[in-house]
Amino acid sequence: MQAHFRILALLLLSLFSNQAIAATNDIAVSMYNHWEHLPSVKLMEMGARYRAVTMQPDSALVCFSIVAYRYYQGHRSEQDIKHAIEAMIQIVWLYAEDFHDYAQATSYNLRARQLVEEHHYDNYLPYILINDAIIEGLFEAYSNDHAFNEKNLNLHKEAFHLSLEQKNWRPMMVSFMNLILIASFHGKESLIEEEMNIIKTVDIPDETDYLNYARCLVDGVRARANNQPDSALMYFKRLLVIAQNDIKDRRVLRTKITANSYIAEWYLAQHQDENYVNTMKIIEQQAIESKDIQALLYTYDNLSDFYAQRGNEQLAQHYHLLYLEGKDELVNKNKLGNANQVKFLYELNKKNEEVREVADRERIKNRVMWGALAFSVVLLIVLALLWLNYRRVQERNRQLYNKSLETLRADEEKRELIERLQQSVPAEGETTNEPQQEGKLDAARQSDLVHRVFIVMETNDEVFQPDFTLPRLAELVGDTRNNVSEAINQRYTGFNSLLQEYRIKEACRRIIDNEQYGNLTIEAIGLSVGFKSNSNFVSVFKKITGLTPSAYRKQRLAP
Repeated sequence: MQAHFRILALLLLSLFSNQAIAATNDIAVSMYNHWEHLPSVKLMEMGARYRAVTMQPDSALVCFSIVAYRYYQGHRSEQDIKHAIEAMIQIVWLYAEDFHDYAQATSYNLRARQLVEEHHYDNYLPYILINDAIIEGLFEAYSNDHAFNEKNLNLHKEAFHLSLEQKNWRPMMVSFMNLILIASFHGKESLIEEEMNIIKTVDIPDETDYLNYARCLVDGVRARANNQPDSALMYFKRLLVIAQNDIKDRRVLRTKITANSYIAEWYLAQHQDENYVNTMKIIEQQAIESKDIQALLYTYDNLSDFYAQRGNEQLAQHYHLLYLEGKDELVNKNKLGNANQVKFLYELNKKNEEVREVADRERIKNRVMWGALAFSVVLLIVLALLWLNYRRVQERNRQLYNKSLETLRADEEKRELIERLQQSVPAEGETTNEPQQEGKLDAARQSDLVHRVFIVMETNDEVFQPDFTLPRLAELVGDTRNNVSEAINQRYTGFNSLLQEYRIKEACRRIIDNEQYGNLTIEAIGLSVGFKSNSNFVSVFKKITGLTPSAYRKQRLAP
Protein backbone atom coordinates (compact mmCIF):
# COMPACT_ATOMS: atom_id res chain seq x y z
CA MET A 1 0.00 0.00 0.00
CA GLN A 2 2.77 2.43 0.93
CA ALA A 3 4.71 1.51 -2.19
CA HIS A 4 1.61 2.40 -4.20
CA PHE A 5 1.92 5.96 -2.95
CA ARG A 6 5.67 6.31 -3.22
CA ILE A 7 5.38 8.83 -6.08
CA LEU A 8 4.22 11.38 -3.51
CA ALA A 9 7.86 11.57 -2.47
CA LEU A 10 8.35 13.31 -5.84
CA LEU A 11 5.44 15.65 -5.27
CA LEU A 12 6.81 16.78 -1.90
CA LEU A 13 10.05 18.00 -3.39
CA SER A 14 8.43 21.19 -4.54
CA LEU A 15 5.26 21.36 -2.43
CA PHE A 16 6.62 23.36 0.45
CA SER A 17 9.56 25.30 -0.94
CA ASN A 18 7.48 28.47 -0.63
CA GLN A 19 8.52 30.09 -3.91
CA ALA A 20 7.68 29.91 -7.63
CA ILE A 21 8.47 32.07 -10.67
CA ALA A 22 8.73 31.50 -14.41
CA ALA A 23 9.76 32.31 -17.96
CA THR A 24 11.37 35.23 -19.70
CA ASN A 25 10.24 36.80 -22.96
CA ASP A 26 10.13 40.16 -24.72
CA ILE A 27 7.71 41.50 -22.13
CA ALA A 28 10.20 40.54 -19.41
CA VAL A 29 12.93 42.49 -21.17
CA SER A 30 10.67 45.54 -21.21
CA MET A 31 9.95 45.05 -17.52
CA TYR A 32 13.67 44.78 -16.80
CA ASN A 33 14.40 48.09 -18.47
CA HIS A 34 11.57 49.72 -16.54
CA TRP A 35 12.41 48.31 -13.11
CA GLU A 36 16.21 48.17 -13.08
CA HIS A 37 16.46 51.48 -11.21
CA LEU A 38 14.12 50.47 -8.37
CA PRO A 39 15.58 49.70 -4.91
CA SER A 40 16.30 46.05 -4.15
CA VAL A 41 13.90 46.02 -1.19
CA LYS A 42 11.08 47.20 -3.43
CA LEU A 43 11.94 44.64 -6.12
CA MET A 44 11.97 41.77 -3.58
CA GLU A 45 8.53 42.83 -2.33
CA MET A 46 7.21 43.07 -5.88
CA GLY A 47 8.65 39.67 -6.79
CA ALA A 48 7.04 37.99 -3.79
CA ARG A 49 3.68 39.58 -4.60
CA TYR A 50 3.83 38.63 -8.28
CA ARG A 51 4.66 35.04 -7.33
CA ALA A 52 2.22 34.39 -4.51
CA VAL A 53 -0.67 36.81 -5.00
CA THR A 54 -1.14 37.79 -8.64
CA MET A 55 0.39 34.59 -10.07
CA GLN A 56 2.63 36.41 -12.59
CA PRO A 57 5.84 34.38 -12.48
CA ASP A 58 7.46 36.12 -15.44
CA SER A 59 7.22 39.46 -13.65
CA ALA A 60 8.57 37.90 -10.46
CA LEU A 61 11.58 36.50 -12.32
CA VAL A 62 12.43 39.95 -13.66
CA CYS A 63 12.36 41.41 -10.15
CA PHE A 64 14.56 38.71 -8.62
CA SER A 65 16.99 38.66 -11.57
CA ILE A 66 17.65 42.40 -11.29
CA VAL A 67 18.45 42.02 -7.59
CA ALA A 68 20.61 38.92 -8.07
CA TYR A 69 22.80 40.43 -10.78
CA ARG A 70 23.41 43.67 -8.94
CA TYR A 71 26.05 41.78 -6.97
CA TYR A 72 27.97 41.11 -10.20
CA GLN A 73 27.58 44.75 -11.19
CA GLY A 74 29.61 45.84 -8.15
CA HIS A 75 26.93 46.31 -5.49
CA ARG A 76 28.78 44.69 -2.56
CA SER A 77 27.39 46.18 0.64
CA GLU A 78 26.21 43.72 3.32
CA GLN A 79 22.59 44.38 2.43
CA ASP A 80 23.29 44.03 -1.30
CA ILE A 81 24.91 40.62 -0.77
CA LYS A 82 22.02 39.38 1.37
CA HIS A 83 19.49 40.56 -1.18
CA ALA A 84 21.46 38.81 -3.96
CA ILE A 85 21.50 35.53 -2.02
CA GLU A 86 17.78 35.74 -1.24
CA ALA A 87 16.98 36.52 -4.88
CA MET A 88 19.06 33.58 -6.12
CA ILE A 89 17.38 31.21 -3.67
CA GLN A 90 14.00 32.33 -4.92
CA ILE A 91 15.12 31.88 -8.53
CA VAL A 92 16.21 28.32 -7.69
CA TRP A 93 12.73 27.58 -6.38
CA LEU A 94 11.08 29.16 -9.39
CA TYR A 95 13.05 27.05 -11.85
CA ALA A 96 12.50 23.87 -9.84
CA GLU A 97 8.75 24.45 -9.33
CA ASP A 98 7.41 26.35 -12.32
CA PHE A 99 9.95 25.72 -15.09
CA HIS A 100 11.12 22.27 -14.03
CA ASP A 101 14.45 23.45 -15.45
CA TYR A 102 16.85 21.70 -13.10
CA ALA A 103 20.02 22.73 -14.90
CA GLN A 104 19.16 26.38 -14.25
CA ALA A 105 18.04 25.61 -10.70
CA THR A 106 21.35 23.88 -9.99
CA SER A 107 23.32 26.74 -11.52
CA TYR A 108 21.65 29.38 -9.35
CA ASN A 109 21.91 27.20 -6.24
CA LEU A 110 25.67 26.91 -6.78
CA ARG A 111 25.94 30.68 -7.16
CA ALA A 112 23.97 31.21 -3.98
CA ARG A 113 26.11 28.67 -2.11
CA GLN A 114 29.27 30.43 -3.27
CA LEU A 115 28.07 33.78 -1.90
CA VAL A 116 26.93 32.18 1.37
CA GLU A 117 30.31 30.52 1.90
CA GLU A 118 32.39 33.50 0.77
CA HIS A 119 30.57 35.93 3.06
CA HIS A 120 29.73 33.50 5.90
CA TYR A 121 25.99 34.09 5.88
CA ASP A 122 25.25 30.66 7.38
CA ASN A 123 21.59 31.43 8.04
CA TYR A 124 20.97 30.89 4.31
CA LEU A 125 22.73 27.51 4.23
CA PRO A 126 19.60 25.49 5.19
CA TYR A 127 17.88 26.79 2.07
CA ILE A 128 20.86 25.69 -0.05
CA LEU A 129 20.73 22.20 1.46
CA ILE A 130 16.98 21.99 0.87
CA ASN A 131 17.47 22.97 -2.77
CA ASP A 132 20.16 20.30 -3.17
CA ALA A 133 17.79 17.71 -1.74
CA ILE A 134 14.85 18.85 -3.90
CA ILE A 135 16.81 18.74 -7.16
CA GLU A 136 18.55 15.45 -6.39
CA GLY A 137 15.29 13.93 -5.20
CA LEU A 138 13.55 14.73 -8.48
CA PHE A 139 16.34 13.20 -10.55
CA GLU A 140 16.39 10.11 -8.33
CA ALA A 141 12.62 9.80 -8.44
CA TYR A 142 12.59 9.38 -12.21
CA SER A 143 15.84 7.48 -12.63
CA ASN A 144 15.22 4.92 -9.86
CA ASP A 145 11.45 4.49 -10.12
CA HIS A 146 10.73 6.53 -6.96
CA ALA A 147 12.73 4.18 -4.75
CA PHE A 148 13.53 5.31 -1.20
CA ASN A 149 16.65 7.48 -1.18
CA GLU A 150 18.25 7.70 2.25
CA LYS A 151 20.84 10.21 1.03
CA ASN A 152 18.03 12.57 0.06
CA LEU A 153 16.40 12.06 3.45
CA ASN A 154 19.68 12.87 5.20
CA LEU A 155 20.08 16.11 3.24
CA HIS A 156 16.73 17.29 4.58
CA LYS A 157 17.75 16.13 8.08
CA GLU A 158 20.92 18.20 7.86
CA ALA A 159 18.90 21.25 6.82
CA PHE A 160 16.39 20.59 9.61
CA HIS A 161 18.93 20.37 12.43
CA LEU A 162 21.00 23.29 11.16
CA SER A 163 17.84 25.42 11.06
CA LEU A 164 16.92 24.26 14.56
CA GLU A 165 20.37 25.22 15.83
CA GLN A 166 19.99 28.66 14.24
CA LYS A 167 16.35 28.94 15.35
CA ASN A 168 15.66 29.60 11.70
CA TRP A 169 12.08 28.36 11.81
CA ARG A 170 10.99 28.84 8.22
CA PRO A 171 13.52 26.50 6.52
CA MET A 172 13.19 24.13 9.46
CA MET A 173 9.49 23.65 8.70
CA VAL A 174 10.14 23.32 4.97
CA SER A 175 12.73 20.59 5.54
CA PHE A 176 10.48 18.81 8.04
CA MET A 177 7.54 18.70 5.66
CA ASN A 178 9.81 17.04 3.12
CA LEU A 179 11.18 14.66 5.76
CA ILE A 180 7.81 13.41 6.95
CA LEU A 181 6.47 12.96 3.44
CA ILE A 182 9.54 11.02 2.27
CA ALA A 183 9.56 8.80 5.35
CA SER A 184 5.82 8.21 5.77
CA PHE A 185 5.15 7.30 2.15
CA HIS A 186 7.98 4.76 2.20
CA GLY A 187 7.08 3.26 5.58
CA LYS A 188 10.23 4.70 7.19
CA GLU A 189 8.66 6.75 10.00
CA SER A 190 11.12 5.27 12.50
CA LEU A 191 13.96 7.12 10.78
CA ILE A 192 12.53 10.52 11.72
CA GLU A 193 11.25 9.89 15.26
CA GLU A 194 13.68 12.45 16.64
CA GLU A 195 12.51 15.13 14.22
CA MET A 196 8.82 14.39 14.85
CA ASN A 197 9.41 14.70 18.62
CA ILE A 198 11.12 18.05 18.08
CA ILE A 199 8.15 19.38 16.10
CA LYS A 200 5.77 18.28 18.83
CA THR A 201 7.77 19.45 21.85
CA VAL A 202 10.14 22.30 20.98
CA ASP A 203 8.95 25.84 21.73
CA ILE A 204 8.44 27.13 18.20
CA PRO A 205 6.70 30.51 17.62
CA ASP A 206 2.99 29.93 16.98
CA GLU A 207 3.00 32.05 13.82
CA THR A 208 5.57 29.81 12.10
CA ASP A 209 4.46 28.63 8.66
CA TYR A 210 3.12 25.05 8.58
CA LEU A 211 3.54 24.54 12.35
CA ASN A 212 -0.04 23.48 13.12
CA TYR A 213 -0.20 21.57 9.86
CA ALA A 214 3.02 19.68 10.62
CA ARG A 215 1.99 18.78 14.17
CA CYS A 216 -1.37 17.47 12.99
CA LEU A 217 0.38 15.46 10.28
CA VAL A 218 2.71 13.92 12.87
CA ASP A 219 -0.32 12.82 14.89
CA GLY A 220 -1.94 11.30 11.82
CA VAL A 221 1.18 9.45 10.71
CA ARG A 222 1.75 8.06 14.20
CA ALA A 223 -1.88 6.98 14.51
CA ARG A 224 -1.63 5.15 11.21
CA ALA A 225 1.63 3.45 12.25
CA ASN A 226 -0.01 2.36 15.54
CA ASN A 227 -2.95 0.74 13.70
CA GLN A 228 -5.44 3.41 14.75
CA PRO A 229 -7.15 4.01 11.40
CA ASP A 230 -10.09 6.07 12.71
CA SER A 231 -7.79 8.47 14.54
CA ALA A 232 -5.48 8.69 11.53
CA LEU A 233 -8.38 9.65 9.24
CA MET A 234 -9.55 12.29 11.71
CA TYR A 235 -6.10 13.92 11.73
CA PHE A 236 -5.76 13.73 7.95
CA LYS A 237 -9.15 15.42 7.45
CA ARG A 238 -8.19 18.06 10.01
CA LEU A 239 -5.25 18.92 7.73
CA LEU A 240 -7.75 20.24 5.18
CA VAL A 241 -9.24 22.61 7.74
CA ILE A 242 -5.81 23.84 8.83
CA ALA A 243 -4.78 24.36 5.21
CA GLN A 244 -7.86 26.48 4.58
CA ASN A 245 -7.52 28.57 7.75
CA ASP A 246 -3.77 28.85 8.35
CA ILE A 247 -2.02 28.58 4.99
CA LYS A 248 -1.76 31.62 2.74
CA ASP A 249 -1.72 32.30 -1.01
CA ARG A 250 -0.97 29.58 -3.56
CA ARG A 251 0.23 27.13 -0.90
CA VAL A 252 -3.36 26.42 0.15
CA LEU A 253 -3.98 24.12 -2.81
CA ARG A 254 -0.67 22.35 -2.38
CA THR A 255 -1.24 21.59 1.28
CA LYS A 256 -4.74 20.38 0.42
CA ILE A 257 -3.24 18.07 -2.21
CA THR A 258 -0.96 16.59 0.43
CA ALA A 259 -3.81 16.11 2.92
CA ASN A 260 -6.01 14.50 0.28
CA SER A 261 -3.17 12.17 -0.67
CA TYR A 262 -3.04 10.80 2.88
CA ILE A 263 -6.84 10.52 2.91
CA ALA A 264 -6.81 8.67 -0.41
CA GLU A 265 -4.21 6.23 0.91
CA TRP A 266 -6.40 5.63 3.96
CA TYR A 267 -9.45 4.86 1.77
CA LEU A 268 -7.39 2.47 -0.32
CA ALA A 269 -6.12 0.66 2.77
CA GLN A 270 -9.72 0.33 4.03
CA HIS A 271 -10.90 -0.97 0.63
CA GLN A 272 -13.25 1.99 0.15
CA ASP A 273 -12.74 2.12 -3.60
CA GLU A 274 -15.39 4.71 -4.42
CA ASN A 275 -14.12 7.16 -1.80
CA TYR A 276 -10.56 6.54 -2.99
CA VAL A 277 -11.39 7.35 -6.62
CA ASN A 278 -13.39 10.44 -5.66
CA THR A 279 -10.50 11.74 -3.55
CA MET A 280 -8.02 11.13 -6.35
CA LYS A 281 -10.30 13.11 -8.68
CA ILE A 282 -10.23 15.98 -6.19
CA ILE A 283 -6.41 15.86 -6.18
CA GLU A 284 -6.45 15.91 -9.99
CA GLN A 285 -8.60 19.06 -10.07
CA GLN A 286 -6.47 20.76 -7.43
CA ALA A 287 -3.32 19.90 -9.37
CA ILE A 288 -4.80 21.34 -12.56
CA GLU A 289 -5.89 24.49 -10.75
CA SER A 290 -2.45 24.97 -9.19
CA LYS A 291 -0.69 23.96 -12.46
CA ASP A 292 1.24 21.30 -10.55
CA ILE A 293 2.39 18.74 -13.12
CA GLN A 294 4.03 16.56 -10.47
CA ALA A 295 0.76 16.22 -8.58
CA LEU A 296 -0.95 15.27 -11.83
CA LEU A 297 1.67 12.60 -12.45
CA TYR A 298 1.06 11.30 -8.93
CA THR A 299 -2.68 11.11 -9.61
CA TYR A 300 -2.44 9.40 -13.00
CA ASP A 301 0.18 6.87 -11.90
CA ASN A 302 -1.80 5.78 -8.85
CA LEU A 303 -5.13 5.63 -10.70
CA SER A 304 -3.47 3.51 -13.38
CA ASP A 305 -2.21 1.06 -10.73
CA PHE A 306 -5.58 1.05 -8.99
CA TYR A 307 -7.60 0.20 -12.10
CA ALA A 308 -5.04 -2.39 -13.19
CA GLN A 309 -5.43 -4.15 -9.83
CA ARG A 310 -9.21 -4.02 -10.23
CA GLY A 311 -9.02 -5.58 -13.71
CA ASN A 312 -10.22 -2.48 -15.60
CA GLU A 313 -7.59 -2.49 -18.34
CA GLN A 314 -9.24 0.29 -20.34
CA LEU A 315 -9.04 2.87 -17.53
CA ALA A 316 -5.68 1.56 -16.38
CA GLN A 317 -4.26 2.10 -19.85
CA HIS A 318 -5.94 5.52 -20.13
CA TYR A 319 -4.33 6.85 -16.95
CA HIS A 320 -1.01 5.18 -17.68
CA LEU A 321 -0.86 6.96 -21.03
CA LEU A 322 -1.66 10.29 -19.33
CA TYR A 323 1.12 9.59 -16.86
CA LEU A 324 3.62 8.79 -19.61
CA GLU A 325 2.70 11.91 -21.59
CA GLY A 326 3.08 14.12 -18.51
CA LYS A 327 6.35 12.48 -17.61
CA ASP A 328 7.58 12.97 -21.17
CA GLU A 329 6.93 16.70 -20.88
CA LEU A 330 8.71 16.89 -17.53
CA VAL A 331 11.71 14.76 -18.49
CA ASN A 332 12.34 15.97 -22.04
CA LYS A 333 10.76 19.37 -22.62
CA ASN A 334 11.63 20.58 -19.13
CA LYS A 335 15.17 19.16 -19.11
CA LEU A 336 14.93 16.50 -16.41
CA GLY A 337 17.11 14.00 -18.27
CA ASN A 338 17.93 10.62 -16.72
CA ALA A 339 19.37 7.21 -17.51
CA ASN A 340 15.95 5.70 -18.22
CA GLN A 341 15.06 8.19 -20.94
CA VAL A 342 15.43 5.82 -23.88
CA LYS A 343 13.49 3.09 -22.13
CA PHE A 344 10.74 5.50 -21.19
CA LEU A 345 10.34 6.91 -24.70
CA TYR A 346 10.16 3.42 -26.08
CA GLU A 347 7.45 2.57 -23.57
CA LEU A 348 5.48 5.70 -24.43
CA ASN A 349 5.60 4.95 -28.16
CA LYS A 350 4.64 1.38 -27.49
CA LYS A 351 1.58 2.46 -25.50
CA ASN A 352 0.51 4.85 -28.22
CA GLU A 353 0.79 2.09 -30.79
CA GLU A 354 -1.26 -0.26 -28.63
CA VAL A 355 -4.05 2.31 -28.37
CA ARG A 356 -4.15 2.85 -32.13
CA GLU A 357 -3.86 -0.83 -33.08
CA VAL A 358 -6.11 -2.55 -30.56
CA ALA A 359 -8.93 -2.91 -33.15
CA ASP A 360 -6.84 -4.82 -35.71
CA ARG A 361 -4.33 -6.62 -33.50
CA GLU A 362 -5.10 -10.07 -34.92
CA ARG A 363 -4.57 -8.88 -38.48
CA ILE A 364 -1.22 -7.36 -37.57
CA LYS A 365 -0.23 -10.52 -35.76
CA ASN A 366 -0.80 -12.63 -38.88
CA ARG A 367 1.14 -10.22 -41.06
CA VAL A 368 4.04 -10.23 -38.63
CA MET A 369 4.16 -14.04 -38.64
CA TRP A 370 4.33 -14.23 -42.46
CA GLY A 371 6.81 -11.37 -42.76
CA ALA A 372 9.10 -12.32 -39.89
CA LEU A 373 11.75 -13.98 -42.03
CA ALA A 374 11.83 -11.21 -44.62
CA PHE A 375 11.95 -8.60 -41.91
CA SER A 376 14.87 -10.35 -40.21
CA VAL A 377 16.88 -10.36 -43.43
CA VAL A 378 16.15 -6.70 -44.11
CA LEU A 379 16.96 -5.84 -40.53
CA LEU A 380 20.36 -7.52 -40.73
CA ILE A 381 21.15 -5.62 -43.92
CA VAL A 382 20.02 -2.34 -42.43
CA LEU A 383 22.06 -2.95 -39.28
CA ALA A 384 25.13 -3.72 -41.34
CA LEU A 385 24.68 -0.53 -43.38
CA LEU A 386 24.06 1.48 -40.27
CA TRP A 387 27.20 0.08 -38.68
CA LEU A 388 29.31 0.98 -41.71
CA ASN A 389 27.79 4.44 -41.83
CA TYR A 390 28.34 4.81 -38.10
CA ARG A 391 32.01 4.01 -38.51
CA ARG A 392 32.34 6.56 -41.32
CA VAL A 393 30.56 9.21 -39.27
CA GLN A 394 32.73 8.48 -36.24
CA GLU A 395 35.90 8.85 -38.28
CA ARG A 396 34.65 12.08 -39.81
CA ASN A 397 33.67 13.41 -36.40
CA ARG A 398 37.05 12.51 -34.96
CA GLN A 399 38.80 14.40 -37.76
CA LEU A 400 36.59 17.45 -37.24
CA TYR A 401 37.18 17.28 -33.49
CA ASN A 402 40.96 17.07 -33.90
CA LYS A 403 40.83 19.98 -36.34
CA SER A 404 38.90 21.98 -33.73
CA LEU A 405 41.50 21.13 -31.06
CA GLU A 406 44.28 22.33 -33.34
CA THR A 407 42.37 25.58 -33.90
CA LEU A 408 41.87 26.04 -30.17
CA ARG A 409 45.56 25.47 -29.50
CA ALA A 410 46.44 28.00 -32.16
CA ASP A 411 43.99 30.46 -30.63
CA GLU A 412 45.60 29.98 -27.21
CA GLU A 413 48.99 30.88 -28.68
CA LYS A 414 47.44 33.90 -30.41
CA ARG A 415 45.77 34.93 -27.15
CA GLU A 416 49.09 34.75 -25.28
CA LEU A 417 50.68 36.90 -27.99
CA ILE A 418 47.82 39.43 -27.73
CA GLU A 419 48.25 39.60 -23.96
CA ARG A 420 51.95 40.39 -24.43
CA LEU A 421 51.18 42.99 -27.06
CA GLN A 422 48.44 44.47 -24.93
CA GLN A 423 51.02 45.54 -22.37
CA SER A 424 52.16 48.16 -24.85
CA VAL A 425 48.62 49.50 -25.47
CA PRO A 426 47.97 52.86 -23.68
CA ALA A 427 45.99 52.56 -20.48
CA GLU A 428 42.32 53.49 -20.41
CA GLY A 429 41.91 57.24 -20.57
CA GLU A 430 45.41 57.68 -22.15
CA THR A 431 44.78 56.37 -25.66
CA THR A 432 46.15 58.49 -28.48
CA ASN A 433 43.77 57.04 -31.04
CA GLU A 434 40.90 59.39 -31.72
CA PRO A 435 37.81 58.00 -33.49
CA GLN A 436 38.13 58.89 -37.16
CA GLN A 437 35.37 60.22 -39.28
CA GLU A 438 33.29 57.60 -41.01
CA GLY A 439 34.46 56.53 -44.45
CA LYS A 440 38.07 57.79 -43.92
CA LEU A 441 39.84 54.73 -42.52
CA ASP A 442 43.29 54.41 -44.04
CA ALA A 443 45.08 51.03 -44.17
CA ALA A 444 47.22 51.64 -41.09
CA ARG A 445 44.26 52.86 -39.03
CA GLN A 446 42.16 49.96 -40.21
CA SER A 447 44.85 47.42 -39.23
CA ASP A 448 45.17 49.01 -35.79
CA LEU A 449 41.40 48.98 -35.37
CA VAL A 450 41.21 45.29 -36.33
CA HIS A 451 43.94 44.59 -33.77
CA ARG A 452 41.99 46.36 -31.01
CA VAL A 453 38.80 44.52 -31.95
CA PHE A 454 40.57 41.19 -31.61
CA ILE A 455 42.03 42.21 -28.25
CA VAL A 456 38.52 42.87 -26.93
CA MET A 457 37.14 39.64 -28.39
CA GLU A 458 40.01 37.58 -26.97
CA THR A 459 40.22 39.12 -23.49
CA ASN A 460 36.78 40.47 -22.49
CA ASP A 461 34.22 37.95 -21.19
CA GLU A 462 31.48 40.47 -21.85
CA VAL A 463 31.30 39.09 -25.41
CA PHE A 464 29.62 36.01 -23.91
CA GLN A 465 26.71 38.02 -22.53
CA PRO A 466 23.50 37.55 -24.57
CA ASP A 467 23.00 41.31 -24.92
CA PHE A 468 26.49 42.06 -26.30
CA THR A 469 26.13 44.31 -29.37
CA LEU A 470 28.18 46.06 -32.02
CA PRO A 471 27.73 49.47 -30.32
CA ARG A 472 29.08 47.97 -27.10
CA LEU A 473 32.07 46.52 -28.95
CA ALA A 474 32.73 49.92 -30.50
CA GLU A 475 32.56 51.47 -27.03
CA LEU A 476 35.11 48.96 -25.66
CA VAL A 477 37.37 49.44 -28.70
CA GLY A 478 37.10 53.22 -28.44
CA ASP A 479 35.91 54.08 -31.94
CA THR A 480 32.70 54.66 -33.85
CA ARG A 481 30.27 51.89 -34.67
CA ASN A 482 30.68 52.34 -38.44
CA ASN A 483 34.48 52.31 -38.25
CA VAL A 484 34.48 49.14 -36.18
CA SER A 485 31.94 47.55 -38.51
CA GLU A 486 34.05 48.44 -41.56
CA ALA A 487 37.14 46.93 -39.92
CA ILE A 488 35.32 43.73 -39.04
CA ASN A 489 33.96 43.37 -42.56
CA GLN A 490 37.51 43.10 -43.93
CA ARG A 491 37.79 39.59 -42.46
CA TYR A 492 34.23 38.55 -41.62
CA THR A 493 30.84 38.85 -43.23
CA GLY A 494 29.75 41.03 -40.34
CA PHE A 495 29.69 41.50 -36.59
CA ASN A 496 27.36 38.52 -36.01
CA SER A 497 29.76 36.21 -37.83
CA LEU A 498 32.67 37.41 -35.68
CA LEU A 499 30.67 37.10 -32.46
CA GLN A 500 29.39 33.62 -33.31
CA GLU A 501 32.90 32.35 -34.04
CA TYR A 502 34.26 33.53 -30.70
CA ARG A 503 31.28 32.18 -28.79
CA ILE A 504 31.54 28.78 -30.47
CA LYS A 505 35.28 28.63 -29.75
CA GLU A 506 34.58 29.34 -26.09
CA ALA A 507 31.80 26.72 -26.09
CA CYS A 508 34.31 24.18 -27.46
CA ARG A 509 36.73 25.05 -24.66
CA ARG A 510 34.02 24.59 -22.03
CA ILE A 511 32.86 21.28 -23.47
CA ILE A 512 36.45 20.03 -23.36
CA ASP A 513 37.00 21.37 -19.82
CA ASN A 514 35.26 18.56 -17.95
CA GLU A 515 36.68 19.58 -14.58
CA GLN A 516 35.07 23.04 -14.57
CA TYR A 517 32.06 22.59 -16.85
CA GLY A 518 31.41 18.85 -16.82
CA ASN A 519 28.29 19.28 -14.69
CA LEU A 520 26.61 21.56 -17.27
CA THR A 521 24.27 20.37 -19.98
CA ILE A 522 24.86 21.27 -23.62
CA GLU A 523 22.08 23.84 -23.43
CA ALA A 524 23.55 25.36 -20.26
CA ILE A 525 26.92 25.78 -21.99
CA GLY A 526 25.23 27.47 -24.95
CA LEU A 527 23.44 29.88 -22.63
CA SER A 528 26.68 30.54 -20.73
CA VAL A 529 28.45 31.82 -23.88
CA GLY A 530 25.62 34.11 -24.94
CA PHE A 531 23.20 32.11 -27.09
CA LYS A 532 19.56 32.76 -26.23
CA SER A 533 18.16 29.46 -27.47
CA ASN A 534 19.45 25.91 -27.66
CA SER A 535 18.31 25.49 -31.26
CA ASN A 536 20.31 28.53 -32.42
CA PHE A 537 23.34 27.36 -30.46
CA VAL A 538 23.25 23.87 -32.01
CA SER A 539 22.76 25.30 -35.52
CA VAL A 540 25.66 27.76 -35.29
CA PHE A 541 27.92 25.21 -33.55
CA LYS A 542 27.42 22.68 -36.36
CA LYS A 543 27.88 25.35 -39.03
CA ILE A 544 31.27 26.36 -37.63
CA THR A 545 32.71 23.04 -36.39
CA GLY A 546 30.85 20.55 -38.59
CA LEU A 547 29.62 18.72 -35.45
CA THR A 548 26.68 19.11 -33.12
CA PRO A 549 27.61 19.98 -29.52
CA SER A 550 26.53 16.50 -28.38
CA ALA A 551 28.71 14.82 -31.01
CA TYR A 552 31.59 17.12 -30.01
CA ARG A 553 31.24 16.11 -26.35
CA LYS A 554 31.14 12.41 -27.32
CA GLN A 555 34.44 12.84 -29.17
CA ARG A 556 35.96 14.32 -26.05
CA LEU A 557 34.83 11.27 -24.06
CA ALA A 558 35.88 8.78 -26.76
CA PRO A 559 38.92 6.64 -25.91
